[in-house]
Amino acid sequence: MHLRSLPTMRNMGKLIENEEVSKVARIILVLQMLMCIVVGMMIEYMGGAMSKLSSLGSSIGFESSHQKKSNMSVQMLHAFDQPSVSKRNIIEEIVPDSLKPQCDLEFLQFNVTKSMLKKSRPVIGNSQRLHIFLKKLHSKQCTSVLFMGGSVTAGHNSRGRLNASFPKFFMDWLNERYPCENADRTRGSHLTKRTQQNNAQTHFVSWSQISQIETLDLVIMEFNVNDSFIDKMPHAMEDKGPEGSTKDYISVWYNEILLRRLLLMRKPDPVAIVTFNANYIGRTWAPKSIGDPEKYRKTLFRRNQEPLKFWLSSLYEIPMFSASVWMLPLAGKKGADWQFNKTNPYSSINFHADRCCHPHREGHLILSLVL
Repeated sequence: MHLRSLPTMRNMGKLIENEEVSKVARIILVLQMLMCIVVGMMIEYMGGAMSKLSSLGSSIGFESSHQKKSNMSVQMLHAFDQPSVSKRNIIEEIVPDSLKPQCDLEFLQFNVTKSMLKKSRPVIGNSQRLHIFLKKLHSKQCTSVLFMGGSVTAGHNSRGRLNASFPKFFMDWLNERYPCENADRTRGSHLTKRTQQNNAQTHFVSWSQISQIETLDLVIMEFNVNDSFIDKMPHAMEDKGPEGSTKDYISVWYNEILLRRLLLMRKPDPVAIVTFNANYIGRTWAPKSIGDPEKYRKTLFRRNQEPLKFWLSSLYEIPMFSASVWMLPLAGKKGADWQFNKTNPYSSINFHADRCCHPHREGHLILSLVL
């Protein structure tokens, strides 16, 4: 029963004195009076207890919810006033001191946060092979890492090519963070393996360049951009009908064959495989000042291979890392014009060294942080 539905104490007293009221009704009224008294005492007691707790909390350092919200707001404002602090924190956590001078991390176009890096693994996949690779690193065993990719992996337009690319930065980090030893206990190094190919199709055709590698522990596949330029249909797909001639279908076919071959490979252990969506073709979303929006929108899925890589990596439980999965939404969240505005720290122009898709040197540093 709600307190407001109960009769007042004075009215209940008059009802009890009324001779016409039955004994049962009088008993109910008495119980209601007792209930009101007990409830009133409890409210008064709780109010006093809360006031005591409030004074006690203020004396020993506890804050009210209003005070907490106020302090949180002040902290957030201070965080925005000093963006370089959080930048240094994440850099100090990831990058060894010996690499910080050559990385020029203070010149990154935006503050790389832990939240961004956590979003960089959209497909967890089966990480058993990655754990085997990590065990080798912790046991100081020297490893070999193969980078399969195109012009982005090669560091095109990065003001240094291979010496300013994410594979170079990643391997430098790997050797500093996990130093390895040779069989005679001398300092060794983790080795970088490369091919002369630039997309899934050419890697399929020149598979011998990969199969002839004697030892191999980790493979990083980066075909998100270059697979959009595949234009030849393999003979094995001639019977697939009109769908078999599309770039999307052809790209998936070549990538799937590569994944199957790598999964069967033993060099001498099962090879850890990672698909890396390092980049996107920016001009697909470009405004009129950059190109023809109507023309570029028609090439959205042909030029953006990431959805296909998502699907294929999920199908085969291949761990996937992606920078574009969070970088592109940040760049274009306020429209196409803002995505290509230099005052926007996340803009495609600030990340890319050209109108296509090639990150500059600092962009490759961001990619290496993701890995």
